[in-house]
Amino acid sequence: MVSQEFQAIVLAGGRGSRLPEVLGNAPKCLLPIGPYPLLWFPLNLLQQHNFQEAIVIVLETEKSEIQQTLERTPLKIKLDFVSIPSDHDFGTADSLRYIHDKIKSDFIVLTCDIVTNVSLYPLINKFRQHDASVAALLFKSGFELDVTVPGPKSKHKPERDLIGIHPDSQRLLFLASTSDFDEVMNVNAHLLRKNKKMVIYSRLVDSHIYVLKKWVVDFLIKKDHFTTLKGEFLPYIIKKQMSKKTVSNVPDTQSEIGVSNKQEDDIFNFIPQTNLDQQIQKTTLYNDTRSAEPYNGDLVRCYAIEAPKDKIGVRVNTTLSFFAINQKLSSIWSQLCGEQLHPLVSPNSVVSSTQTKEIAVAENAKLSEKTSLNFSVFGSNCTVHPKNIINKSLILAGALVEEGCNIENCIIGHKAVVKKGSILKHCLIGPGFIVEESTQKQMQHLTNADGFMEIDIQ
Repeated sequence: MVSQEFQAIVLAGGRGSRLPEVLGNAPKCLLPIGPYPLLWFPLNLLQQHNFQEAIVIVLETEKSEIQQTLERTPLKIKLDFVSIPSDHDFGTADSLRYIHDKIKSDFIVLTCDIVTNVSLYPLINKFRQHDASVAALLFKSGFELDVTVPGPKSKHKPERDLIGIHPDSQRLLFLASTSDFDEVMNVNAHLLRKNKKMVIYSRLVDSHIYVLKKWVVDFLIKKDHFTTLKGEFLPYIIKKQMSKKTVSNVPDTQSEIGVSNKQEDDIFNFIPQTNLDQQIQKTTLYNDTRSAEPYNGDLVRCYAIEAPKDKIGVRVNTTLSFFAINQKLSSIWSQLCGEQLHPLVSPNSVVSSTQTKEIAVAENAKLSEKTSLNFSVFGSNCTVHPKNIINKSLILAGALVEEGCNIENCIIGHKAVVKKGSILKHCLIGPGFIVEESTQKQMQHLTNADGFMEIDIQ
């Protein structure tokens, strides 16, 4: 059973720097995706894979709110919440380093912003099969291509990675952001000579789901300059596949008590290699190369699995992806839930309207009668008064829509108020903003940030 072999860690301490228009002061991991908070989705994925418990890393100031919110969801997995200081800017590698004493085995790590129905077993099996150092899961891009985010017109330029994979073995050979290059990408000649061929992908998305060896955390403790997994550590360890462990002919100096003073900062010094391990590697049938020496003698081995094209995989880390997953949620809900289909409308909500189509409603939302509500998501504790038309929109937690409004393709932010008689089309209303009575706006972003700001592009 995977839960006995691997620990599960979910990183939920991010500040959502790419989501300022919708977050306000709310935790990123509690953004509503249909009736549940964002963090519920990776935890439910682990539960579907029979994980019995998971470590959840959160900011200290948000721990209580996150715990209370998840307690009201249908999760059975046991959660160990570990808080990191809110006054520190922790990266993903920093977070693993901070909880190193809790990591006792090889582990799978997920970010809180992943929504997927991909099976994790092929990734785990690839890791097992080749005794990998790292195995990463990749998604196809393009989930948001047919969705336009509310607000002023702007051309969305997605961040792209360049991912190099050996087509036969699925060895992960190269990882970099396109922003690291101007027009020309240079590839190390030794990389090509050693591996013979490599396919470079620019339209795959790193899911931020990784299976890692336990010794990786031991290494990160010693090399504390690595702040992030994706941006810093992964490119480093991928390059290390081409290196060999150096054997020094100079004997180690010994202290008086016989302890070596040699600085053991080389990554190869952290890889357990008993005589039995060496014998197994020499005789193994699981060899990803055709050379006489299995794996070309590589002690560090990194792999990547591409998710099947018919599977859903979205990282909800931008306003566009947040809006897109909510807009499409009703059509993919049964795929995300798996065998246990959870209701899209919370039993703790009040939906009095008889004119609804494909809506999702979180707990304690109150949707009045005489309303037309279609293809929309309503967050927890939001209120919609009578005589409203709401279509293809997101009404976030605690928001209030007074009577007689017409809202089309909008995001109404956390605790925002839309006063009666307002007509909003393709607008993004920021957290806590008050839309005055009988306002008519189109393709605008209204927010309280830095006082009152209104962006209007004709």
